[in-house]
Amino acid sequence: MKDVNNNCCEFKNFVQDWIVDLAKEAGLDISGFRHKVTQEFKQHILSNHGNAETEENRGQVAVSDEDLENINEILEKPTFAVAGVKRRNKYGVMEDRIILVKNTDKGTILFEEVLFGKRNRALNAKSLIIKKGIITEESLRNILVSNAKNDITNMKIRYADAVVAKSTIHSV
Repeated sequence: MKDVNNNCCEFKNFVQDWIVDLAKEAGLDISGFRHKVTQEFKQHILSNHGNAETEENRGQVAVSDEDLENINEILEKPTFAVAGVKRRNKYGVMEDRIILVKNTDKGTILFEEVLFGKRNRALNAKSLIIKKGIITEESLRNILVSNAKNDITNMKIRYADAVVAKSTIHSV
């Protein structure tokens, strides 16, 4: 498929109902939206987060082609999701963010999306990083607060699975 900017893109599965409900609690209507991943996004992630040495210095793990090929796993089975976070973009405009967090053996994948547009009804992939270790609700708040571009005033978090939620919240 091609989007209006003629960037090669792939529309992924529809946003899961529990994430739509979470976004609604944060004041966002994303019902009927799909996830959208462009080639430009993939190239951006590999060039900005694909170098092992650079990512090590950031306390992160380098993103590989294999990680990008496994985006559907993040979309289908995140550990938890976050809505209601806004981040100032390079033009100074605050963008609504949806963040999907997936704890894995490799580390914790943070996959961010922004509203692409109501006409296109898509969440556009924006960022993907892999942090070392497990990220809890508290550590994610700390990460988001540490960046002055973020506003977490209206942040809402929901876990995909209650058992995972309990073990994640109480992990050290």
